[in-house]
Amino acid sequence: MNNLAGSILIAEDNGVLSDVLCFNLRNAGFDVTAAENGLVAIEKLRAAAFDLLITDYQMPGVNGAELCKAVRSELHLNHMPILMCSAKGLEINVEKLKSDFGVAKLLFKPFSMREIVSAAQNLIAARVPNLN
Repeated sequence: MNNLAGSILIAEDNGVLSDVLCFNLRNAGFDVTAAENGLVAIEKLRAAAFDLLITDYQMPGVNGAELCKAVRSELHLNHMPILMCSAKGLEINVEKLKSDFGVAKLLFKPFSMREIVSAAQNLIAARVPNLN
């Protein structure tokens, strides 16, 4: 993979997990920006363009579903893929997130860093086929 793998915004309130995600995605060649919650993520999305949003579902303030709604309805980022991660596997309506907010993929915790990197590569490559 080249060094222009794409830019990713990570919205994750768990600082340790956010750091681990950033480290692994940067090692895979991505330009990574972290936001500690959904509200900060919205501010960062207003300020810069990203190829992929990776968001936690359960965050204080603006949660993952609310962030996805803002991305689509307020920011009109309809073509940016969203990868959602959650520990609330049994409580989440995956189909509703996909249909209402265009969530491209959902990974349930615990997931491997290999899964996250692979999903990021696939989602960005599907969006920008000539990236490689």
